[in-house]
Amino acid sequence: MSTYALNDETSIDTLVFWIESSDGSISYAEKEAVKRILENMKYDMETYNKTLSLIAGMGTDDVKKMAEEAVDHINRSFSDDGKKLTYNLLEAIAACDGKITASEKAKLDAIKSELGI
Repeated sequence: MSTYALNDETSIDTLVFWIESSDGSISYAEKEAVKRILENMKYDMETYNKTLSLIAGMGTDDVKKMAEEAVDHINRSFSDDGKKLTYNLLEAIAACDGKITASEKAKLDAIKSELGI
């Protein structure tokens, strides 16, 4: 279990990072899409930035574990519609630069399966 307490918002933040960093970097288009989408959802960008700061200091295995814990949290806390909306958000972020890479697709498929969508 990670040392970071996940809630609804930080779980989504974690998965957003997990998807947008799939290729090892985060493009300007991805940053802007995340900002636009989270602001439209009335999410606090300060919380998102704090979550990113924490994740940035973690190793790959720790980030993967945190992403798994985020999916577990969403499974416990979100309705079926909430799970679908979260997945659609992640898919939109993956596609924001015009394509979904193989690594993004693999992560999206795993999340979709774990969420039972």
